[in-house]
Amino acid sequence: MEKKRILIVDDETEVTTFFTYFLRQKNCDVIVANSGKDVERLLQNQREPFHAALVDLKLPDSNGLELLKRIKAVFPGCEVLIMTGYSTIKSAVTAMQWGARDYLEKPFDDLDSLENVIASVLESSFQQADELSQEAAQYGIVYSPESPMAKVAAIAKKLAKKAIHVLIEGETGTGKELMARFLHGASNRYQQPFVAFNCGAVPESLLESELFGYEKGAFTGALKARKGLFELAHNGTLFLDEIGEAPHSIQVKLLRTLETGEFMRVGGEQVGQSNIRFISATNRDLEHEVEMNRFRSDLLYRLEGIKLAIPPLRERAQDIPAIAHYYLEKRSSTPCEIDSEAMALLQSYHWPGNVRQLINVLNQTLALHECQVLRSEHLPASIRDKVKRQTSLSTISYGGVENAIDQECERFVESITRNVKSIEGFDFEYLIKRIKMLEGEIGRTIIEKGLTETKGDRQLLSKKLNITKRTIRYILNEKGGG
Repeated sequence: MEKKRILIVDDETEVTTFFTYFLRQKNCDVIVANSGKDVERLLQNQREPFHAALVDLKLPDSNGLELLKRIKAVFPGCEVLIMTGYSTIKSAVTAMQWGARDYLEKPFDDLDSLENVIASVLESSFQQADELSQEAAQYGIVYSPESPMAKVAAIAKKLAKKAIHVLIEGETGTGKELMARFLHGASNRYQQPFVAFNCGAVPESLLESELFGYEKGAFTGALKARKGLFELAHNGTLFLDEIGEAPHSIQVKLLRTLETGEFMRVGGEQVGQSNIRFISATNRDLEHEVEMNRFRSDLLYRLEGIKLAIPPLRERAQDIPAIAHYYLEKRSSTPCEIDSEAMALLQSYHWPGNVRQLINVLNQTLALHECQVLRSEHLPASIRDKVKRQTSLSTISYGGVENAIDQECERFVESITRNVKSIEGFDFEYLIKRIKMLEGEIGRTIIEKGLTETKGDRQLLSKKLNITKRTIRYILNEKGGG
């Protein structure tokens, strides 16, 4: 069997010695680096790729996240594990979002868990990915193997057992509550209650009593005492959906409960104690809400122990066949297939309402047309017309990648303007500033993708993109701090 070449990057001799002994027992060829400079020298001189790399997050002369990007740029197939202490788990999750396979927590006390993580890297991961996909599907989270949702689900699975709060971001209809239920189901609290509450669905006057409960006689109509959601979710998970809708008065009380675990019923005098894992969700940019003084910064910092971002359906069109087949099979007692033309139409539509809208369209279509094969003419005329207009624009344009860029820009403009319900209180200056920032973000991402394809060869990349190496340096360094 081919020997696996493993790179260990850590400035602590005890760590490198431990992993050298541990991995050589597994017939691995181990190479050690104690600094960022050592890594750079190895990357420049190595002819054969590394199969995996274990990289410490903090080194005296470098940052593990930067080393992750550098290793991936030279050896895209190298699986990277980030080694970190508990206090830096947030950075480790960021590393996973940037392409790291997983992270290992120091100290390495749980050898069985360590063994499993290492084994998953050394062996084929296809079976594990399939098992995770099946587990997520039990909660209604359906995706294809190549989907960006695969990475989100993998991170969620890793975070599920951690004693850390999670903030889920995503547009309306992307499945934020499904993700919250998945996190709870994969956690150590899975046998305890999961309580979901939409902060925007209840009038402000009733919010406090819903969350904290009330005593008999606390207000007119309070004929008997009632438990609030904090009591009902004790030892389990409380999911606060649309947390951005919570009024300021409730934000103050939520902050105190998050910090101390203590709460008091409306009209009560006795302090209650709750042991709850908080998962919150929002379709708003809460950092912008903080800037506009509509959301407390201290509450945001408490809620976003870790952030999970669920991509909109238009960014994962490859998932639409899997989602459609899953829900058609689940809904109908008689088999119903989707022909290729109808599926292509579904994948071409931009789905402003995301997965929820897709499911609603399928349900409405089946209710109107009891058919064994769903064809394009069965789908709503509004969807057919929209896709037709997009296709017409495509034929006028020059096609290819440029065509896709034009379509995405059109969708972006439509999405932004659609969400502006009124110009009253609208921060136009922030909008223009944020759009200008996109230039740097998109440019940097394309450059990093190009460096991966050219294995870090900037000369070759400059030729392929028809730009100078100075422009590459400018985009990577000045337009994003990279």
